[in-house]
Amino acid sequence: MHLPKYSGPTLRGAFFGALRRDFCLNKNLPSCLKCPAAEACPICRLVATVEREGERGVEIPRPFALQPVLVDNPVFEPGQTFSFGITLFGNSLKLFPYIILAVQRMGEIGMGNRAVAPGRFSLQGARVCNPFTGQEKEIYSAETRMVSVPNVPITHMDVLEYASRINARSICLEFLTPLRLIKEGSLVQKLTFQVFMQRLLRRLTDLHNYYCERELEMDFVGILQKAAEVRVSKDTTCWVDRASYSSRRQTSTPVGGLTGEVEFEGDLEEFLPLLIWGQITHLGKDVTKGNGLYCFREAIIREGGNSHSGG
Repeated sequence: MHLPKYSGPTLRGAFFGALRRDFCLNKNLPSCLKCPAAEACPICRLVATVEREGERGVEIPRPFALQPVLVDNPVFEPGQTFSFGITLFGNSLKLFPYIILAVQRMGEIGMGNRAVAPGRFSLQGARVCNPFTGQEKEIYSAETRMVSVPNVPITHMDVLEYASRINARSICLEFLTPLRLIKEGSLVQKLTFQVFMQRLLRRLTDLHNYYCERELEMDFVGILQKAAEVRVSKDTTCWVDRASYSSRRQTSTPVGGLTGEVEFEGDLEEFLPLLIWGQITHLGKDVTKGNGLYCFREAIIREGGNSHSGG
């Protein structure tokens, strides 16, 4: 199996193709918007979200983020293993069985550069984990072929407890996949903390309002005013151009963005829970193609002064 270095668009394309192949009731339609079964369709609820009366228009945020295959050379010989991740938000958890079925179908169909290799694989196992508590649970095994409920949620209390142990004066974020942000119709190629927080607040608010039981209440104006006081002390990010090709529509779309590291300094304590959540939700455009994945490169833990590297 030959995957590109940034495998997110390939994974998302294979995932969408598998769902469409098995669950689409109206494959002849040009888009899900015109489908009369959109409200009940797992494809529309996962990867082609449709809300005809929505305030944001017909498309609403997808209820998942994709963590692509993170290796330097994603070329796999027969017998080798690889992994990737999918994070579900809020009430979209009930769609989890469709994910297992879609990944199994992805393996049967194959993915990657199939002119070079068939790219087929079998799903050997799946597990759910909470990176803040260390709790893990096996939710699928090829040996038993039984699927369990992924009931190991990440909660806001987990995030707050983790944030309480981090030094709030300086943090370094590493963008593992391209971060693609838009400001006033233009691509952001030089980050400021205020722009970063503005987009992160929008991301968290949208997910919470659409997929949780109540709206997120925060002092957005006050948060952004304080964010303007945080400075960038180091920036080694660079722009990478990437494209995502759709075989169904036979078009390419740009998915490039910033990769590398940026360090922020200032009074960060109020922002830490939001930044920690951003590691889970990803940020910017094309998060369902793996974009906007970042981690704390170095976070100084208060208790004992030990260094902790996030990932």
